[in-house]
Amino acid sequence: MSNSKFSEFLKLIKPNTSFDQLNNPPKPDYSNCENWAATPDIDGQQFYIPDSSFIVNKDNKVDVFYIHPTGCFEKNWNSDMDKNKSTYERTEIMLGNQASAFNESCNIYAPEYRQATYYSFFDQVNGQKALNLAYEDVESSFDYFIENFNDDRPFIIAGHSQGALLGQRLINRKVCNKNIHKRFICAYLVGYMIPEKYFSEVFINIKQSSGYKDTNCIISWSTVVKNFERNREKTLFWKPSGWSFEMMNQKIISTNPFSWKNNSLWHTDSDNKSIINKAQDYDFLDRFRPEHTGTKKSIGLMKIQSFSALLNNKTGLLETKGPLIDNIQKMKFFNGDLHSFDIMLFWGSLRQNIKDRIASFI
Repeated sequence: MSNSKFSEFLKLIKPNTSFDQLNNPPKPDYSNCENWAATPDIDGQQFYIPDSSFIVNKDNKVDVFYIHPTGCFEKNWNSDMDKNKSTYERTEIMLGNQASAFNESCNIYAPEYRQATYYSFFDQVNGQKALNLAYEDVESSFDYFIENFNDDRPFIIAGHSQGALLGQRLINRKVCNKNIHKRFICAYLVGYMIPEKYFSEVFINIKQSSGYKDTNCIISWSTVVKNFERNREKTLFWKPSGWSFEMMNQKIISTNPFSWKNNSLWHTDSDNKSIINKAQDYDFLDRFRPEHTGTKKSIGLMKIQSFSALLNNKTGLLETKGPLIDNIQKMKFFNGDLHSFDIMLFWGSLRQNIKDRIASFI
């Protein structure tokens, strides 16, 4: 998508009013299963697999607390969690695209929350307030998860995009140096930049992953095509001292999900399986549709699988090249940023790595 078209898109989704605490959607009660997008008892898209060669387990010795990414493009600062709207449909799609990587090894718990609308990341003042409200729900649901679902099992925290940003804050406030820290296996916080300069401030007594079996660690990456440079200048970052609106062009924490190392070499994984969501009659323009389409969803293996990935040692971005990436670049509206594919591209490698880290921890 060109810069001019993206600017037009932002104008279309910009909320009409400033954030108003008094007009927020009602706070969800997480004792009500309707406010969970996924649990082991909810038959949802988190249990999708691309074909019958993959195994799904619903009774595991490890839990994952998964925080879904932004699916709200409404002209309100926060989602009202209405399951009849397209915002919730995108949550369901992300369960299939992302959370499904955990369905062999973990019991999947994913709260629905009053997520901040996409425009929040382009508004320094209102965006912080919308994200604070979203975080309130994530923390509240995590507390309920630990007290009522987890039963002292080891756990993983996972999130993508907005979910990864809120996950950073959650780990700082609820895991670091708390009693449950000893049960914390790792966190996959993908698709939202973690500035290198803030890592030790946010993740106290937690390290950056540097190997495939590391535990008590953070794993993160943000995917682009080779030589792609993000033209957006600033975004919101969180640290214990508060929010900041900073340049995106800074060194970030990253791990290559093909090698699970931090070096700047090209890596491939012949055992990886990249997936695609096979939603019928659903495309980018459905972001403007207010209601849930009700279309049938599934996931499948991409027809082309070959590609390689490298960490850019200057930016920390995960660059990719190869036949699969060439094919993706033919897609409508594609501009070189593989944010939406962060997990789908590495689904098989991630699925195996989850098992490796659990085995190492146990």
